[in-house]
Amino acid sequence: MSLNKWIGIGAGWFLAGPIGAIIGYYISANFFNGKDDKEKAYELSLLILSSLVIKADGKVVKAELEYVKRFFTNTFGVRKANKYFQLFNKLNKESLSSQLRPVCQQLNSFVNHASRLQIIHFLFGVSASDNEVHISEIELIKKIAMYLNVNQNDFESIQSMFMHQGNHHTLDKWFKILEIDKNSSKEEIKKAHRKMVMKYHPDKLQGVSQDIIKLAEEKFRLVQEAYEKIMKHKK
Repeated sequence: MSLNKWIGIGAGWFLAGPIGAIIGYYISANFFNGKDDKEKAYELSLLILSSLVIKADGKVVKAELEYVKRFFTNTFGVRKANKYFQLFNKLNKESLSSQLRPVCQQLNSFVNHASRLQIIHFLFGVSASDNEVHISEIELIKKIAMYLNVNQNDFESIQSMFMHQGNHHTLDKWFKILEIDKNSSKEEIKKAHRKMVMKYHPDKLQGVSQDIIKLAEEKFRLVQEAYEKIMKHKK
C-alpha cells in the first residue's frame, strides 16, 4: 500500500491526523513511548518539513542532511538521533508535498506562535547550511510560514538572519530584523525593540527541544545586536 493511501486512511495510531499517519507508515508505536502529543508533533514536523525544504531545489545536498542530523544528535543523543535519521532518510524518498498544508494545520493546534517562529528559523538554518539559500527553498519556507500563521514581517525578519551572511555590517539586515524601515525615529526603534524582545524571548517557547531554545536565543541575541547597531548609526 502506498504512503498516500495510508495517509488517506488517516491511520494516526499514536497521534491523530496527517503527522501520525505519515510516521505510522514507517515505525512502531513504542518508538515514542513517554512523549506527549505536543512533543511528538513538534519533533516529527521538523523531520517532515525539513525533508520538504531539502528537496525543494530538486537536489538533496549532504550539508543540509548533516545539519538536520547534527540538530537531532545534539537534541536527543546519538542513539535516538540515528533512529530519527533512519526515518528521515525514508521521508526523503517520498513525495510529501500534498501533505504540507495538513501537517502545518495540525501543528498549529499543538504549539504556540513563538514555537512556530522557531520552526521557520530551523528551516532557514537547513536551507543555509550549504551556503546557498535557493529561491525555491525560500518560496517553500514562505508557504510553510503562511500555513503556520506566521506573518510576512516575522518571516522576513527571520529570513534576514540568513541572507547577506558575508556582510554582517549591512544596515538593511539590522532594520529588517527589527521589522522597521530606515526612516524610523528613535522612539519607533525603541518600541520595535521592546516588541521583538517580547516576541522572541526564549521563555515563551513551549514543548520544544533544547536546540530549538538555542535557536531562539540566537534570534534574541541578534535582536539585541540589531538594536545596538541601529541606535549607534542614529547617533
